[in-house]
Amino acid sequence: MSTPDSSSRNNHIENLDFHFTTTVKVRLPETDAMGIVFHGNYFTYLEVGRVEYLLNLGLAEGLRPIRDFENVVVNAHLDFKSPARLHDVLSIDVCTKEIRHSSFTFAVKIRHKSENRLIASGWTTHCAIDENFNPIEVPASFRSTIANYEGWKS
Repeated sequence: MSTPDSSSRNNHIENLDFHFTTTVKVRLPETDAMGIVFHGNYFTYLEVGRVEYLLNLGLAEGLRPIRDFENVVVNAHLDFKSPARLHDVLSIDVCTKEIRHSSFTFAVKIRHKSENRLIASGWTTHCAIDENFNPIEVPASFRSTIANYEGWKS
């Protein structure tokens, strides 16, 4: 059961405009004994979506998901709506929900591609850090690339 706070945040996510989508096909090791995707694997799908989103925007470089600065996940949340099963093709919709001083949040919806059925929705919040793991300001270049792509007004 969701708290009112997380429920209202997630309803907001489901109503966001998503301009980026990538897909994954459910593989056997991602399923559990009941034949459905094990809940922990959805966080891998979030990571796949986020990295593909950043690659699409030219913000990734080599093995680094973000080329200009390091970041760590400080919050991750998912609400599960319906099951996904072996060989299902899932659409992962990603957008940047917000950028604050040192943090930024990616919103994600995972849908069954052929049925357009919502599987899960949620977010990950990341903190920009320096080499000592201290928070730093999110660089202006990252902000402007995201703002242009998402169509945010200046």
